[in-house]
Amino acid sequence: MLQNLSHSAQIIARLIHPQRCPLCDTVLTPTQLLLCTLCYQTLPWTLEPANLAPTPLISAFTYESPIKQLILEGKNSPYLDKLQLLAKLLAQYFPAMIQDLPEAILPVPLHPQRLRQRGFNQSLELVRPLANKLGLPILLTEIRRQRHTDEQKKLAALARQHNLDQAFQLIRPIKYKHIAIFDDVVTTGATCAELEAILIDHGVEKVQIWCCAQTTMT
Repeated sequence: MLQNLSHSAQIIARLIHPQRCPLCDTVLTPTQLLLCTLCYQTLPWTLEPANLAPTPLISAFTYESPIKQLILEGKNSPYLDKLQLLAKLLAQYFPAMIQDLPEAILPVPLHPQRLRQRGFNQSLELVRPLANKLGLPILLTEIRRQRHTDEQKKLAALARQHNLDQAFQLIRPIKYKHIAIFDDVVTTGATCAELEAILIDHGVEKVQIWCCAQTTMT
């Protein structure tokens, strides 16, 4: 009976305050939980895993509108609603793309200074629901970003490579042999490559790269 009352309350709430698509403001039907059907279908989905040789790369989206705007707004806002929307989409879509399940997930760490400025690590917020769905631990204390680097997107390709020299440091042993590194956006892959090198040097045998969106070098 309580379940029936709860379901009835949800229906009444939707009638009084209908949920709307966050992208186009269309009223959502009861079966449309995150986005309207049109917006969901027109998202720039990545249809198959890519190879960031020799490391496999899985990306949910290409870095195009509206994903690009959602990521940028999510990173630069004190509110997490944009990132939470993306995180729910990732949790829905990503599992079907995974061919070889890792043992743990490493979100790309932020430098403490940037973490204080932003208030959150966007990579962690994006991957948390996915990790919960897959039942995988998230590595939060094993590697730290020891050097405050310039934002990769502001640098030319060669500068991006050197910008990350010795940017990360292992501070706690990692017991897992297969790790997925998660970044919000992958362009050249330099950040993930730096982390991968540290992992391999300290006993990890296999690394995948996961990301919300993949762009191309500009």
